[in-house]
Amino acid sequence: MDLRPNEGTKMRSTQHIKTKEHKTSQPHDKNMKDSRSERSYAKSAPDFDYYVAKKYNSKSDKEREMYFQKLLDAFRTLSEEAPEVFDSIAPEMLQRSIWSWRGADPLLSKKFNNWLLADYQWTPFDDILPKESPQPHLNHVPPLNPEHLDDIHHSLIEALQDRFRGDPHRWDASRRDQFIILGMMASAGGFGVRQGKLIHSLGMGLAESGVRGANTVRAAKIALSRLAKPIGLQLFAPAVGNGPERIHMFNDEHLASIVARYVFNHEASILLPATNLPSF
Repeated sequence: MDLRPNEGTKMRSTQHIKTKEHKTSQPHDKNMKDSRSERSYAKSAPDFDYYVAKKYNSKSDKEREMYFQKLLDAFRTLSEEAPEVFDSIAPEMLQRSIWSWRGADPLLSKKFNNWLLADYQWTPFDDILPKESPQPHLNHVPPLNPEHLDDIHHSLIEALQDRFRGDPHRWDASRRDQFIILGMMASAGGFGVRQGKLIHSLGMGLAESGVRGANTVRAAKIALSRLAKPIGLQLFAPAVGNGPERIHMFNDEHLASIVARYVFNHEASILLPATNLPSF
């Protein structure tokens, strides 16, 4: 007996399969307007950050106090239910909070690292915090006017804007290091900065001012130099000296002044240590 389907059955079967494929492979971007899938897809991390900030600013003092208490309760619950997760995120959260509040403070960074390692056993956290208020942010540096820049310097600023975009508190360590080193060297004009001071200002501590600190400075300068190389600019002069006394400087004072005006009008300038600004 021949069990093979006849030609008419084959055609109907093929047409049925194609119809099913057509129905089940509709593009995802044609969801019903305001559907649940469309609304969930439209949400993004920046929108969430904005929402949280807006809700925070609208709270009364009593509501904010209750909100903080609930957050603390939530963290305690997380530490009990998922101790490994809490142990991995809590130190970083504290460190980022300190950076956001105080900026680059090498002494506080060293105290915080020591507190995490052992001092937490006998030192309350508020004992390591500075008692004086943070220094007000310097806002008298004149911003750059793109019309007053030549093509090369204009291209450099555009490249820097592309490198240092987004929320500074969400940057990775290498990008933060690059910005701090760029700002410190630019603010020094044509005089340069000692390597030991650069490393200390990165919050690495005096104990790490050897090979690791030198490599961090070198890596940041290489990344920044590569950024400027396609434009035809040499950002930095050759470093001179050895160890903590090694001097790092810009290639020329005019270039340093332009970069300093960019850096100190950037929202990430809070990461920079207090410094004497050159005259503009």
